[in-house]
Amino acid sequence: MPNKEIENQYNELRKKFKLPEFREIDFEMEISDFEETNFLLRAIIRRITERLDFYTTMVEEVIQPDASNLYAMHETRHFDDVEKKRMFDLYRKLMDFNRRSIENSLGHDEGSEAGLINDFFDEWKGIKKELLGFVKKMRDSWKTETDIKEDIGYLG
Repeated sequence: MPNKEIENQYNELRKKFKLPEFREIDFEMEISDFEETNFLLRAIIRRITERLDFYTTMVEEVIQPDASNLYAMHETRHFDDVEKKRMFDLYRKLMDFNRRSIENSLGHDEGSEAGLINDFFDEWKGIKKELLGFVKKMRDSWKTETDIKEDIGYLG
């Protein structure tokens, strides 16, 4: 059940800054579970940043795997150079939003915060679609029979 106070507070900000519909942002970022705050836009950006951190790490592990990370070494072998280039382009988008969120946290300007939220949501559906394609391929890599020596060969 949505937190009506958060929903009302958001809808006031939505009118002021032309933000996405409450139900859309709540569905994607689960903002209705927030406690009451005087800084709702900052709280939304923090939630976005949590997601960005998770997805950038996931993509980074395939693009530049750590040899001590067995699952990353396994999954990266299932992506060709073209796919890794697409992943890096996506990584750049994610990192741009990540760094903008840090910049916003230092600036404390509602207009900039709302701008970041709007820009993120303009891109989010496309980003999510790309991520889903990569995640499916990562998952499918585990259905393929491999020689364990290939996966752990780097370790010794």
